[in-house]
Amino acid sequence: MPTKKKVVDCPPGTEFVFKLPNGTVVGQAKNIVEFEEMLWQVPLPSLVYHTEGKHFGGWLKFIGEDKVAERIDQISPDDIAIRMKLIDAVKKRK
Repeated sequence: MPTKKKVVDCPPGTEFVFKLPNGTVVGQAKNIVEFEEMLWQVPLPSLVYHTEGKHFGGWLKFIGEDKVAERIDQISPDDIAIRMKLIDAVKKRK
């Protein structure tokens, strides 16, 4: 039986902060579970902004989610199904 990967919170002050292109904060996550929840909730422009800037990968590697980071870094910000592709990349960690 496969074991579930442990969820680890990042240190305080190092949460991933979801922003819109204008800098407005629309959410934050302290672990991979919260990160996935936010992918469902934040406005699409935030997802495009962070995907274009390759912001997700560095934070995901920081919290030990290297494989998720690699998958997410390959997603195009122009993809019409960007939200579902990001969520799918996270779900594959389980």
